[in-house]
Amino acid sequence: DGVGNAYVIGRTGSTQATFPVTVGPDLTHNGGNDAFVAKVNAAGTGLVYAGYIGGAGWDEGLGITVDGAGNAYITGYAASTQATFPVTGGPDLTYNGGYWDAFVAKVNVAGTGLAYAGYIGGAGRDEGRGITVDGAGNAYVTGETDSTQATFPATVGPDLTFNGYSDAFVAKVNPIGTGLV
Repeated sequence: DGVGNAYVIGRTGSTQATFPVTVGPDLTHNGGNDAFVAKVNAAGTGLVYAGYIGGAGWDEGLGITVDGAGNAYITGYAASTQATFPVTGGPDLTYNGGYWDAFVAKVNVAGTGLAYAGYIGGAGRDEGRGITVDGAGNAYVTGETDSTQATFPATVGPDLTFNGYSDAFVAKVNPIGTGLV
């Protein structure tokens, strides 16, 4: 970020007994593999925060960005349904099936919780791979999908038709995370 802190994401099967959770966004391992997010201080000597984003299934963070205020935006994939994944706000609060859905989450500046978290996906395999945020707070998620247009939330874009084995996608999430723009 602008003051030299580093942000790390990934997946872990480690429980809170051995994983260095501190502050959040979730301090409890939820089963399977959880995505995690950590903020390392600018000196590289300690964690500002570290915690889980996940449910009972296999969940992994693959992309992260930080806005000017220090909020972290994360994307990846989740095999956890809404029964255990920490959905809040959106853009989609319902797991859509298939092997996994892409997810997008915004972690507040302090790392203590999620401003929003939700799915982007259809009936196939969907994963968010990269994310960026603009000055207005819109998050842009890129990834790949093998969901067809019958179930993937394609609205506007360069191509609204599934074209084969695995297509790239781009999605724009509004600043409060409640929907796709």
